[in-house]
Amino acid sequence: MKTSRTIAAALAVLFIASVLALSVQAAPGPQKGKTDAKPQAKSLMPKEVAAVIQEGLATRQGRQDIPFSIFKTLVLPAQQNNLYPVFFFKAKNGDMGYAPSTTATGQMESTLKFFFEFLQPDAAGALKPKSGGSNQVVLTTDGAGYSADKEDWYSFGWALAPGKYTVALVLTTADLKKISVAYADVTLPGPEAYETSLYPTDPIIVTGMDTTEQDQKPNIHRSYFSWGGAKFVPNAMSEIKVGDSLEIFFFVIGAAQKDPTAARPVLDLEVNYQVDDEAGKAAIKWAPQSYEQYFISQPLPLFQTLQKQDEKGAVLSTEKKPLPAGKYTLVATVADKVSGKKGEAKMSFTVI
Repeated sequence: MKTSRTIAAALAVLFIASVLALSVQAAPGPQKGKTDAKPQAKSLMPKEVAAVIQEGLATRQGRQDIPFSIFKTLVLPAQQNNLYPVFFFKAKNGDMGYAPSTTATGQMESTLKFFFEFLQPDAAGALKPKSGGSNQVVLTTDGAGYSADKEDWYSFGWALAPGKYTVALVLTTADLKKISVAYADVTLPGPEAYETSLYPTDPIIVTGMDTTEQDQKPNIHRSYFSWGGAKFVPNAMSEIKVGDSLEIFFFVIGAAQKDPTAARPVLDLEVNYQVDDEAGKAAIKWAPQSYEQYFISQPLPLFQTLQKQDEKGAVLSTEKKPLPAGKYTLVATVADKVSGKKGEAKMSFTVI
């Protein structure tokens, strides 16, 4: 396999120049002074919204005037040893309030307000607001083929210091007559978590990537997520067709540089990839791959090599077949040849 043959790698030169010129410790993320989100007292949040958050907090099941649910969380590196969790949620078009745009572009448009609050446990274990923010967002989608019953996904991300958090994400109409809240728990490990081992982020399946303007305010994106100056279009549902390849992308935090004095970090990583079936049995293994950067982009063709043998173990024939439909887990075992540290990343996916 050649690591250059992937959608993400095709844009690598542009991506490195505009986004990843800095080290992991200074990776992109919302910067102080460039956003209206800040630690805030509960009194700064509309009382209707604060009440809805508290009503469902204990059970993580809140009011759903605009039905939506958080189904996935992705943790990425951010500036100053912070981390950048991205929360993916899904909702039906009709529930999100799409209507024909007044701009005569043929698009459907929805204007919503959203609020978010990150809570942490105090000494007694009670969840208390740590930080939060709000914004109004205009979401669009093509009018051609629009279906109110179709379910699409959205993303929201924010940089945070290491720690354990519960996020409450609230969607509302401008008049607050419709209010919905969804919750997610996330743990963001600090530097101590990768002092003796690597911390690979969860792999994602990438279908497209480009540079974009960094969000200056809290934002929600439809069908993609942004990270610093990068726009990722992932296969968020992790479903691929029989015969397709996995185009995966992830980061490795905690690796040592070959030369700490070099202007740009150069690493020496080796990754072994394996796909396990639902029973935990290896379905595919690939030859080890080497990387010199902390972001890893790799295409993985999903074909099994099947052999027929005689009673003495001699190979009679060899055949390659695509991985059949089913549920699988990708396991990436990462070794840092400089420091000797190791780590493991996993990703569940479905072949349909």
